[in-house]
Amino acid sequence: MLLDVGIAIDAFAVSVTRTRKATGAYNADGVWVAGAPASIAISATIQPVSGWELKDMPEGIRTEAKYLAWSRSEILIDDVITYKGKEHRVLFVRDRDEGDFYRAALGLLK
Repeated sequence: MLLDVGIAIDAFAVSVTRTRKATGAYNADGVWVAGAPASIAISATIQPVSGWELKDMPEGIRTEAKYLAWSRSEILIDDVITYKGKEHRVLFVRDRDEGDFYRAALGLLK
């Protein structure tokens, strides 16, 4: 019997804020204007990273990753997740089609 990870995500999820940088554009004068970041509340299960989970990540990310976020909402690299008042940058994402969820490694922003 396979465990439905979505059920576990829903059972233990908390509300966090996901902030994503918007794509910029050139204005009529040819000057680059950065897009404004957009924030929304999403549900995610946040857990400390364990040793075996670190082995599954690219080497350069292993030293920065502090938490894993599991969510049914889309999470992309460089999104910022605010959890317990602290901002964490998304370092690595693995979307899972079979369970319709995302698993992301988070590194604390200073």
